[in-house]
Amino acid sequence: MIPLLLLLFQQPSAVPEFIHGEECLFCHRNDIGPGWQKNAHGITITEKPGTEEFTLGARNHQRRLRKSGYNQFAIWEENSKSWNETRFGARCAGCHATAVDPKTKAFAYYGLDCYTCHGVVDLNHTGDTSLILLSKKRRNEDRVINSICASCHLRGGVSRSTGLPYPNVFVPGGDLFADYGADLSQADNAELNPGDRHVWRNVRDVLNGSGTTCLNCHSVHTGSTERHRRVLGSAICNDCHLEGQPRKEVRKYTVRSAACEY
Repeated sequence: MIPLLLLLFQQPSAVPEFIHGEECLFCHRNDIGPGWQKNAHGITITEKPGTEEFTLGARNHQRRLRKSGYNQFAIWEENSKSWNETRFGARCAGCHATAVDPKTKAFAYYGLDCYTCHGVVDLNHTGDTSLILLSKKRRNEDRVINSICASCHLRGGVSRSTGLPYPNVFVPGGDLFADYGADLSQADNAELNPGDRHVWRNVRDVLNGSGTTCLNCHSVHTGSTERHRRVLGSAICNDCHLEGQPRKEVRKYTVRSAACEY
């Protein structure tokens, strides 16, 4: 195990040993287990029943995948009507799979495992939950929280060490921006869709000491928007909501992402 304090100052060059989600569910089978199979973070990739294929994404933006070697996928290219053996690893794996090996682009799991947010877990957390990242009893630093969320949701940055559009071996608890280069002026880009601009703005504000993190509004395990609706009212909310209008009134926009190629 890598001490969490060490991770706050440097990132490893290889994926560290970590506790897998199946082990976590031994204790969390009744609180987290029942809903995780439907949670958006847990199903960033889903298996298509009765086929040898998988689906990447959700709603209106889906891509076809199939297994291609050990813990790797090929992605279907609609334009060429062919399977691309390298594109998933080069574009998608970092945010749709868990613990991507920087050399082979193979992943530990498809979908997001507990490690993606909670990092390298101290086994003693069963007796002291403050030892685990993002627990209610832990004083989580705002920059640490938003680094975890931004590692996938801050689309448009580039790893300085690999040139890939996702962080290189980011371990939760560390400093995302030690390797992930991101132009924070995107927070003021009027041409960026409101959803992505909201993320850029929040990350910039937290780095400048705003004190409002993603978890102040968003509940990851439950997927509920209740907390979001309850705290709605600050200026950043106007990225999506209409000022002075009922909360259910939101801006109509189309999400476009060069990083995700749609």
